[in-house]
Amino acid sequence: MDDKKLIETIWNDMVLKKRFENNPYSLSRSEIQLLRNQEKFEEILYWEETSTHEKLLNTLSLAGYKH
Repeated sequence: MDDKKLIETIWNDMVLKKRFENNPYSLSRSEIQLLRNQEKFEEILYWEETSTHEKLLNTLSLAGYKH
């Protein structure tokens, strides 16, 4: 990941999130990937504050299981 993408991942792009909420099909593949990277970063950042139950559900969701 280059520096620009890393900076964008760390500093949430609220405009991009708002665009996704209003019209998700208007985003490019790279913009959607950026949002996904931001979510993963936030999960890692707040991992200690997450309950064990929530951690388990997140792990199952990442593995493709529905809850």
